[in-house]
Amino acid sequence: MKHLVVTTSYPASDADPSGHFVRAEARALARQGHEVHVVAPGGSPFDEPTRDPTTPSLHVHPAGGGALFGWPGALDRARREPTRLLHALPFAIAARARASAIGPVDRAIAHWIVPSAVPILLGLPAPIEVVGHGADVRLLCAMPAAARILILRSLLDRDASFRFAAASSLDALSRALPTPLAARLERASRVEPVLLDLPDVTTRACMLRASLVPPPSADKLVVAAGRLVPSKRVDLAIEAATSASMSIVVVGDGPLRGELEALARAHHADARFVGLVPRDEALAWIAAADVLLHASAAEAAPTVVREARALGVPVVACAAGDVAVWARHDPGLVVAVPDVRALSAALRAAATARS
Repeated sequence: MKHLVVTTSYPASDADPSGHFVRAEARALARQGHEVHVVAPGGSPFDEPTRDPTTPSLHVHPAGGGALFGWPGALDRARREPTRLLHALPFAIAARARASAIGPVDRAIAHWIVPSAVPILLGLPAPIEVVGHGADVRLLCAMPAAARILILRSLLDRDASFRFAAASSLDALSRALPTPLAARLERASRVEPVLLDLPDVTTRACMLRASLVPPPSADKLVVAAGRLVPSKRVDLAIEAATSASMSIVVVGDGPLRGELEALARAHHADARFVGLVPRDEALAWIAAADVLLHASAAEAAPTVVREARALGVPVVACAAGDVAVWARHDPGLVVAVPDVRALSAALRAAATARS
């Protein structure tokens, strides 16, 4: 079968954290014997498509728009520089042209409801599967009701099927729709977490743990990984780790980095900020931890939590998205209220249980 995947996030290299789960799914389809064409941001719409080095039947077609679509996401990039929104329409036009040039396909997959499904794929004469993540659902819920209804109705009238990475995203979108339309959406939907593709980082994790010079002042190491923005509540993670007498490594970057570094100094925290690192390095830091602390307030199906659990690392998290549901079936995932005392107690318990 011939598959078309349209996405607004796709890694430009193995080091790029953008859309690695989209690439993992595309590679899995190609390895099953399908011909897969991915239309993604980056490069120029006039660039020749490239073949994936691991799976030659996977073709990547750049459609420009890299100034808007890329890590840490279009919404964050547009907030920092609103003029980047000017790249949205040219990307949509180029992506639609790329999709048309690829020719007839047996199946089209749109990652992110807007703009991959609407407007890019809406008129394509092929069965469409729409994948809802987190940011796109939050954007739809924030739209005027008339626009939200028009987008969902146009896809459902097109007999599109829906796949949501988190049950909480489907629930939130359903609540924002009139009851009859919500019922149609639920009938057309299923929940399925995104595919993970994890490299072996065992050796690198051991090296990173040994590289902490001077060694951590505490026996236990906490890692917090993500964008340094208010919703991630990394300040709470730093305070909780310090209260638990644990060292913390903060992986990631963002506008709050300076403020968080000042907070760590004020609390005399044993905190190290390693900044934005390649994905393999970020995974190695997670694997090196005794506990991953994820205090984020706004999530759907946080990939970093699933990655940590796949690496065998206990997780302490605040309830957001599907995290609390996952915790019911995973004793290595502990949910605590967003409070320093509660989180520090959960950290100590998780680290002790792993010892």
